[in-house]
Amino acid sequence: MAQDRPGLRIVADENMPHVEPWFSGLAASLTRLPGRTVSRSDLMNADVLLVRSVTRVNAELLEGTPVRFVGSATIGTDHIDQDWLAEQGIAFHHAPGCNAQSVVDWVLSVFSRLHLNLELPWWQQTIGVVGAGNVGGKLVERLQTLGVRTLVCDPPRAEQGGQGGFVDLRTLLQASDIVCMHAPLTRVGDHATEGMIGEEQLAWLKPGAWLINAGRGPVIQEPPLQAALEAGKIKAVLDVWPDEPRVSEALLSAVYQASPHVAGYSQEGKWTGTRMLAEALYPWASQRLPSGPDLPEGPMLDVHFFDADTPEQLGSELIQALHDPARDTVAMHYALDNGQIQPTTFDSLRKHYPKRRELAASRLANVPDESREWLSKLGFVL
Repeated sequence: MAQDRPGLRIVADENMPHVEPWFSGLAASLTRLPGRTVSRSDLMNADVLLVRSVTRVNAELLEGTPVRFVGSATIGTDHIDQDWLAEQGIAFHHAPGCNAQSVVDWVLSVFSRLHLNLELPWWQQTIGVVGAGNVGGKLVERLQTLGVRTLVCDPPRAEQGGQGGFVDLRTLLQASDIVCMHAPLTRVGDHATEGMIGEEQLAWLKPGAWLINAGRGPVIQEPPLQAALEAGKIKAVLDVWPDEPRVSEALLSAVYQASPHVAGYSQEGKWTGTRMLAEALYPWASQRLPSGPDLPEGPMLDVHFFDADTPEQLGSELIQALHDPARDTVAMHYALDNGQIQPTTFDSLRKHYPKRRELAASRLANVPDESREWLSKLGFVL
């Protein structure tokens, strides 16, 4: 634990929200930098580094710097060399679960767009969830609350025992109409996930099945995915990309919906991630945690303005009113340059992403009685 730190020199990712109101009370200086290009020279006068998933934190970045605390406002930690930090005595904290609800709501927005565009009754489909951690576990809970037949594959958790109900990957892929990928990116061990979905695994999918990835891009191999999509064997929606932050025009053109790694980009998710780092840094600095900023009241939606024949259609219309993934797809296509989306453009799409609120933040007026149960199960607060 740090002792007697009247002012910390803090460097933070420029895209991390609410940094100033949370951390100004601790800071002798607070510098905002692009997360993907932050370098060792940027940190030669820093005590604290606050990052998101685009910054690789390891010996190459930190060796020889005075940084003694690293915080990542993310669920995943594949960008952090935790072993090296521990060896150096550098404190590390992240934000597990901070934007899990945001990702679940994003998945529901994709389902809603498929329902409205293609008349796909997703709630009557078999949905497979690969990875049952903070995000996948919350998605499984939501689907089961909605009465959706759900299959779950998570070998590490299955080996730990306890709650049963897991299936192997082949069983899940063969039986699911929709597959949602939420596995973390791991490169070593018995259950390494990098490249876990390749030609063989894609062949297990039902003809016409949907593959939705809002976890980590490199868990799916790009060449076989491209081939399967071009052959019309499956359909896909991607928020994360195998070669991220580069996105090829060929793969972008082959998927049905696309977004620039923003499934977790709700205002609630961002606020929670920063708050969780503040809850770690203030005690480390032997300082009292402030109350922090509050989020503004959520949007009001009057159901009278929506023309829907069924509770399911009304739910889809309301979700789209809060977030329509088709908008993201258009933005991705406009961002193409020379056959791909360039890394700087990809990062710009994320930096300037429109504000989005979670379903539970919205306020609904004039909800018909026959729709209340379904809307509540989707995640709206009535």
